[in-house]
Amino acid sequence: MKILLVGAQGRLGKHLTTELAKENITVLPFNGDAKNLNMLKEQANGVDVIVSTVGANSVEDFVVIAENIISVAKINHQRVVWSGGAASLLTKDNTRLVDTPENAFPEAMRGWIPAVFGHAKVLELFKNSDIVWSYMSPALDFQDVNPRGNYLAAASDKALYNASGVSFASYTNGAKALAAEIINSQFIHHRFTIIEEF
Repeated sequence: MKILLVGAQGRLGKHLTTELAKENITVLPFNGDAKNLNMLKEQANGVDVIVSTVGANSVEDFVVIAENIISVAKINHQRVVWSGGAASLLTKDNTRLVDTPENAFPEAMRGWIPAVFGHAKVLELFKNSDIVWSYMSPALDFQDVNPRGNYLAAASDKALYNASGVSFASYTNGAKALAAEIINSQFIHHRFTIIEEF
């Protein structure tokens, strides 16, 4: 299997590249600007799956990148696996971060706005597309730290919580969950989310 990884230079992308190497999957790191449709078309030629762990500076950039990936995947009949955000998951108290108005975000969280609203829009784009896709929302607390336990993945629009009542996952286990989805296609046309048991 051969994949094109958009966002390979990021922290999650690097973890995912490591996991896929263990499975002897060929990873082609996307080089350039994924907002450039022709660049994406060229580099996606001949791959089985287009995978995104990409970050972006604005909601609009997330949308353009996703639209380009959907367009290329449709032309080439390729599957897409997208690593998104947790802000559109329902929490224990039945609220979603994405429902918070932008002007109500605390100053310390304003840097999250592109990802919060961008990934939510991307999920809707996938739901309304006719390509083969999977979308991972991580745990509510998703950190680049050592794993604290094994991970559990499930198709859900609600955040998962472990026996300790915590919604946490490490990038390592996020990468393992993405690799498993790339290989096994367990959550086709679904959003899935993860937690670590500890």
